[in-house]
Amino acid sequence: RHSRRRAVAAVGALALQNLACPFRALKALHSGHTQITYTKTSVAERSHLTYQAIAFSAGSMNFTTRKRPRKNAWKDLQSELEEREKLEEQNAAKLKKLDKLKARVCIVDEPNPEARHAFMDFEIGRRMGRDPLLTKGRLIVELFDDIMPRTVDTFVEMLRSEHEPTYRGSQVSKIFPGFYCLAGDRDIRMEGVSSHQRENAFRSVESEANWQVPHLNPGILSLSDLRSSRFNITFRKAEELDGWHAVFGKVVYGFDLLKVISEQGNPNGEPKQPVIITEGGVIPSGTHPREFLKKLEQPEDPEAHGYNKKVMRYSSTYRHTGLIGH
Repeated sequence: RHSRRRAVAAVGALALQNLACPFRALKALHSGHTQITYTKTSVAERSHLTYQAIAFSAGSMNFTTRKRPRKNAWKDLQSELEEREKLEEQNAAKLKKLDKLKARVCIVDEPNPEARHAFMDFEIGRRMGRDPLLTKGRLIVELFDDIMPRTVDTFVEMLRSEHEPTYRGSQVSKIFPGFYCLAGDRDIRMEGVSSHQRENAFRSVESEANWQVPHLNPGILSLSDLRSSRFNITFRKAEELDGWHAVFGKVVYGFDLLKVISEQGNPNGEPKQPVIITEGGVIPSGTHPREFLKKLEQPEDPEAHGYNKKVMRYSSTYRHTGLIGH
């Protein structure tokens, strides 16, 4: 009963706010079943004028605690349960697909020889002097041709080709230690060679990219953007890249080389020394990628055998500091 009175008074007050006549004193007289009537008292004229503020049927405002009979209650409940079951089935199917995609990017002990594999040879260091100190290694990657077939075909052709467009001679332009590197930059060529803008390499990424494939492990290959030839190689699990970069492959052999590449970076991404892709190719189907492994070649450390050791010799200059013979 109290809630009904409050509702009636609130509706009447809202309606009276929109009336054109200015009220000085407002008093509610009666609220019947069919209308609500208000009176205005003017202090100056001492006359009573009655205005009809709002008329409505009180029966339409059914404020009651009684349970109303629902004729189709059972049918409505049954339809709601069916919709919920359909939604649960759809969610289960999505989770199953997501688990399969996660299994694709996991590190496996034994790669599948029937999958599509490719290799990339990297060279770290500057070719300077008679005996340049260069580190050479090979990455063997598995390509997801069932997820992004046309992108993988373009990537493989650029690895094979000796002429433009090609990845040979392209440089790793950004290296963030312990995070990822940006490889395949064809705008930055080998030292001593002028560079200019290259044409777009990938043209069908938007139509076939699956943005749900996660960067779940180190060694995940994903495109840097939708057009250029640059691609990312992760050094760890990189959830920050999920949904922003389309994954098209993963590294199966060569994690020792990945560690060396990661050590060549600075916090701002600038490489300490050039890291270049020198060669690439495709492993024939049915051939185990282990047969294309290549040992990581690192330059010998001259201090390891006792040569060029930095030993402070005796000098009268350091006698007073105590740094004699150390």
